[in-house]
Amino acid sequence: MHQLTSTVALYWGGLFESGIYVPTEKNFSLVINPHLTSERRAMIMVTANGSTRAAVSRCIASTLGVTPDSWPVSLPWFREALHIAGIEMHAPDVIYHVAATGMPGARNDTAIEVRQLTAGDAALFDGFMAQISGHDQDDASVELGHWATFGAFLESELLAVSSLYPWGGEAIVDMGVLTMPRARSMGLANSLVRAMVAYAGRCGYEAQYRCQHDNAASNALAQSLALTPYGKWEVARALEEPCVSCG
Repeated sequence: MHQLTSTVALYWGGLFESGIYVPTEKNFSLVINPHLTSERRAMIMVTANGSTRAAVSRCIASTLGVTPDSWPVSLPWFREALHIAGIEMHAPDVIYHVAATGMPGARNDTAIEVRQLTAGDAALFDGFMAQISGHDQDDASVELGHWATFGAFLESELLAVSSLYPWGGEAIVDMGVLTMPRARSMGLANSLVRAMVAYAGRCGYEAQYRCQHDNAASNALAQSLALTPYGKWEVARALEEPCVSCG
């Protein structure tokens, strides 16, 4: 069962429910959300229950010609209209949050040491990152200067790192995890996610886990922790020049 009252679910639901509804065909909804910024001027969410929601800023609605008095808009038409307007979408991220039942019990692996990293660990952190590809670093978005950063060690060697950073102006923190390629499948990422969820909870925040839809390892990690998928989120690629109407 979905934890429908979770902060994560309420946040994402609000983005696709706030604003002016445009007539749509069945199993698809579209709103003109005046609060969307240029970075989030067009978004699509395919929820875990199979419905598809979209939200656009006022300037994108104007570009597409959609209004509260429009004909019923279909999802294929909407996607094609975005494409014709030169608005391309990023590949979907899967949004997960902790289920109402929590996470399954941790395996008893005393060999893994997890601790919070500080500015004093900069050389250690930089040495780890030097061994990680730029592509993996971009995907994970882990930084020592984030809200909180953690490291997982085996025999005193740093083999995985993770960090939390505020998300959406709500009591939500987003998680990123990076594991040394040679140390994958050792349970390090599992231990780090547990540590981050616990830390966020102690600080009054709810953690969300976000990964690319085709990242098999990251999705398997979420499933191993019994995280609840909220949906697959697409957002428009960045503009070369800011859209003044979107803020």
